[in-house]
Amino acid sequence: MKHIWAILLVLAHAAMAGPTINSRLPRLEAGALDGSRLVLPDSAEGSVTLVGIGYRRESQDDLSSWLFPFRSQFESAGGFRAYEIPMMGPRIPGLLRGVINRAMRNAIAEPNRRWVAPFYGNIDEYSKRLGVTDRSRVQMFLLDGSGIIRWHAAGPADSTLLAGLIRTAAELAVRGGE
Repeated sequence: MKHIWAILLVLAHAAMAGPTINSRLPRLEAGALDGSRLVLPDSAEGSVTLVGIGYRRESQDDLSSWLFPFRSQFESAGGFRAYEIPMMGPRIPGLLRGVINRAMRNAIAEPNRRWVAPFYGNIDEYSKRLGVTDRSRVQMFLLDGSGIIRWHAAGPADSTLLAGLIRTAAELAVRGGE
């Protein structure tokens, strides 16, 4: 009986541990602000890709603390992408979605609109599939060229976490994205 409880405890801890490194990013479809369709992880195939997910309106500064340094480090090199996914939810009516998207488009320079894709789907379901339990913090995922999660962090960037992200992305690039 002790062994069964120990196994259940380990399984419960694993279920609460958050996103699973070395697993494929769950499929997410969203319209990018440039009008294109984003389908992750397929749209990231062949590239080392940083995906930043923000659940709150106030998430922008935390997302930027990751995305700007990543883009600055790798934008001149080929084979890197960085997407921002504001999680909006399905309850926002279609007309209001257009207003929100237009406001975001107006706030973002045209060349960067392809990298921002608001998600209006079921946030609870997607978060569960992703393994995210703390939606008060931004979630950052680094994918290899096959869409496998190779690195994860939550909350704003700090110098140590950012160095780990940059190092991991560079190592993936050296190995051809895998």
